[in-house]
Amino acid sequence: MCGVVAIFHHDHLFDIDKNTVEQMNKSQTHRGPDGNGSYIANGIALAHTRLAIIDIDGGEQPLFDQTNTIGITYNGEIYNYKALRNELIALGYKFNTNSDTEVIVNAWLEWHTQCVEKLNGMFAFVLFDKNTKQMFAARDRLGIKPLHWAKTPDNQIVFASEIKALKKHLQIPLNINLKSIEDYMSLGYILEPKSIYLAINKLLPGHYILLDQNSPELFINKAYWDLKDHITSNTKNYNIDDVHAHLSQTVQDRMMADVPLGAFLSGGLDSSAIVAFMSQLSAEPIITSSIGFDLSKYDESFFAEKVSQHFKTKHSTTNVSVNDLSMVDLVVNTFDEPFADNSAIPTLILSKVTREKVKVALSGDGSDELFFGYRNYQMLNFEEKLRSIFVNKLTKPIFTLLAQHYPKLDKAPRFLRAKSTFKALASDPITSFYNAMSLSDKNTLDKLYSYQFKSQLAGYSALNQFKSLAEEVNNLSPVKQVQYIDFKTYLPGDILTKVDRASMACSLEVRVPFLDYKLVEWGLGLNEKLNLKGQQVKQVLANSLKGLVPNFVLERKKMGFTSPLDEWIRQIPQATLEKRILSKPLVSLNIFNINELKATIEAHQARTINNGVLIWALLVLASFLKKEQN
Repeated sequence: MCGVVAIFHHDHLFDIDKNTVEQMNKSQTHRGPDGNGSYIANGIALAHTRLAIIDIDGGEQPLFDQTNTIGITYNGEIYNYKALRNELIALGYKFNTNSDTEVIVNAWLEWHTQCVEKLNGMFAFVLFDKNTKQMFAARDRLGIKPLHWAKTPDNQIVFASEIKALKKHLQIPLNINLKSIEDYMSLGYILEPKSIYLAINKLLPGHYILLDQNSPELFINKAYWDLKDHITSNTKNYNIDDVHAHLSQTVQDRMMADVPLGAFLSGGLDSSAIVAFMSQLSAEPIITSSIGFDLSKYDESFFAEKVSQHFKTKHSTTNVSVNDLSMVDLVVNTFDEPFADNSAIPTLILSKVTREKVKVALSGDGSDELFFGYRNYQMLNFEEKLRSIFVNKLTKPIFTLLAQHYPKLDKAPRFLRAKSTFKALASDPITSFYNAMSLSDKNTLDKLYSYQFKSQLAGYSALNQFKSLAEEVNNLSPVKQVQYIDFKTYLPGDILTKVDRASMACSLEVRVPFLDYKLVEWGLGLNEKLNLKGQQVKQVLANSLKGLVPNFVLERKKMGFTSPLDEWIRQIPQATLEKRILSKPLVSLNIFNINELKATIEAHQARTINNGVLIWALLVLASFLKKEQN
């Protein structure tokens, strides 16, 4: 993959600092260690670090078209670039390379801003047209590849793949966005388009930005694709053979590479399906990698090895035991902002060992959102059935009372935790989903937050953001609304961010066949009942894979890719945790009630309650703020 840097100023006489561009570019070398380049002229800068995957010799960037008119810096893969290349050749365009990069510049010449609608792939790019004096920046439909931007006080618009590059531009202010802190403490990540900094934004998935030196006031930030146009609750049935064929094609498209290629393999349904299709399409054994944990409850490596044996892959397993607080700092350095998904650490380790063998890996991410694989969907579906039977104006206060007084069994399966069920039934579906997704329920966070911080938020909450998204598709069932929310928030903000930063930190490109946008458009039209049947999830996917993946994969229960965080945290002395969390940079922000923070840590270490996820988030936040102060 690659690292992108670009700067735009409306004044073509503006002198962009070459050293700044070089420092920004250098900070992203991990994204592209195979080469780098830059172009600076007339108030414009384009810079690039390259991870060579296709057309090794001819794909250097920034790349210009044959007329030296359109320059581009690009991060991604366009899987239909050969078909587009042939279409453009038929229209009279000429090519100097065999790269997908050159296809994008000629597509811009032919279709202008509509060129992105032609692209099927994962991408983030910025191009400049010398003739029209326009800069165009775009991000793929699902947000697989990142693109950040900021505006400086002297009106430079600055783009980069990662925040660490933007921080090298010394004119970008780095004031903390307090709303982002609320997002983070609620969800463990920051809702796009925000970042942790007020001045730095994330270009939303399926959006582009258009700038014009001829029109200094022009700043178009526009969607070219939206989930709303495709998500429905149709009860239409599906053809198993069609699903199978589509999945096979998306995997085949993502096996396009001029370098060694492999796959992440957990032994679950999604990664096993990817490996199954790859094995069918490859004459050579597939190279696969997995992670094992020191606690068997979280360890899937046995299943991964069984799948590997079935498909005769070249497999390796790396065992992980992470109770070292230095890993907190590694997360902060990798993600550039607070990021509390504890599976980031095993993903970093998995990426590192995979990169030792291959340069490209395929992953099963996106399948759970598309085929309703998460337990939260199952539970919400169950709760909705109960609501339809029990909940009305008379019974809702009863459930509220029961939720307050019924004992809570944290270690029991969720459907047996009567307190959780009563609480969910007393809430609306979106609040229930939010509580299931959040690091801690809203009441706990309200206690943790200081009065000053709550006043500064002025009513803003991550929960209200969820409710606003649900309102955009209020004609759909609650389960479909939640699917929409996940595609808009959790998928780009957490899952895809985690995979991109962790893999690119190791100079590894990861491709996600389940997020082929045509497959997503089709899947979003399916009614949830086709996937959620009793205790079963992802039935559309499972049915299409019968005979392709082993039965033990189809029949086993889903395990999320996570780490044994509660126990790892308990191996760290309470005094050490308090010292790290109650650091001066964190305390000085006056975000938290200090006594409640101490009580949270103490209750976890005493095994009164499992607060490991929340404590991990606090450790990461404290580490981030300490780094900021330094």
